[in-house]
Amino acid sequence: MGNRRMGLKRIEALLEAVDRDLNLANSTLTNCTITTNQIGTFSNGLLNSNVVEQSGTAAEDLTATASNLVWYANTAQAANITLPDATAANVGMVIKIIVGTTNWATSAFKLGFADSGTCVLVGQVYLSSLDGNDVEGFTITANAQSLQIDADAVATAGGAIGSIYEFTYLEANLVHCMAYGMITTGTCAPDATASTTTGTS
Repeated sequence: MGNRRMGLKRIEALLEAVDRDLNLANSTLTNCTITTNQIGTFSNGLLNSNVVEQSGTAAEDLTATASNLVWYANTAQAANITLPDATAANVGMVIKIIVGTTNWATSAFKLGFADSGTCVLVGQVYLSSLDGNDVEGFTITANAQSLQIDADAVATAGGAIGSIYEFTYLEANLVHCMAYGMITTGTCAPDATASTTTGTS
């Protein structure tokens, strides 16, 4: 009999027909990218260990971030934090910025995008104080590029212990922000100064 080789299309068809469960217990997938147009089900949940702690108080450049991130500072952060612009490639990304165990600076700085881009925020700022004042809210200014962080200012976006800022990347140049700011003391009254149409640089 002659040498009968199986064609590539036949091999592909056979592989596509295979229905098997892979037991990957104790396996490590290195540099793995999984792309699917189907729903992924994780019966025990999904653990994102991409958590980064600020090591000082200087300006922080997070523009290279390309996946979900939790970033926090237990130090008295005192300079601008720059986020990546939203692009078609990072739609769905979520970045959380958290004030840890130390109040951030009581002199204003920005949390948002660089001036050079066209990315803007949409969303809300909620503000409360460490001495128990009621929560007050304000809509982020149209076309805002950054939040104004100041841990003792009653009208801006907070920065005291417990503040959290969540950024969800919706589409190119548009990011939704839910800002839950805390201030050290005072009667909260967030207004248009909580966000600004200028960026971090």
